[in-house]
Amino acid sequence: MRLLTYAAFALLLGTSPSAGEEWSLDSQTDGNSKSCSLSRVDRGRPFSIALAFLPNTADQAVVRLSFSEPKLIQGARKALATLEFDNGTSEVHRVEAAPNGVILIPIVALNVEDVLQTFSESQRLTVATRFGSTSFSLGGIAKRLPALRDCAGR
Repeated sequence: MRLLTYAAFALLLGTSPSAGEEWSLDSQTDGNSKSCSLSRVDRGRPFSIALAFLPNTADQAVVRLSFSEPKLIQGARKALATLEFDNGTSEVHRVEAAPNGVILIPIVALNVEDVLQTFSESQRLTVATRFGSTSFSLGGIAKRLPALRDCAGR
C-alpha cells in the first residue's frame, strides 16, 4: 500500500523514482555527418550532450552541450564557461548563444574517450560564467554513454 501511495504522489508531482535517470537518445544526419545526443529535463530545464565524430578520425569529435539558463544567456556571445565536474575535473570552454536562447558549449576532443570518461565518472556538472552559474545532474548518464558513442558511429 505504501508503494502505491508513493507512486500516486510521484505521479501528482510529475516525478518518479527514476525521473532523474532518464536520458533519451536521438540522432541527426546532415550530409555525410551524423550527430547523436542524450537529452533530458533537469529541474524544468532541457539539457543535452551531443556527439559528432570529425571526418576520417576514430577518436576525435565535437561534444556539444546545450541547455537553457536565462541568467547565463546575457553574456553567452563572448563568454567563457568553466565546466566543473564533481569528480574534480575542471575545464574552460567558449560559450555560444543560439538564436532560440539555448546556450551551446562546444568541446573539441582530440581523444573523445577522455571527455566521455569525465562525464561517466560524474554525477553533477556546474557551468560558471562571469554572469553566474548553474548546475545539472548527470545521474544515469554513465549507463547511456556507450549507446551515444555507438549511435555516433565509432
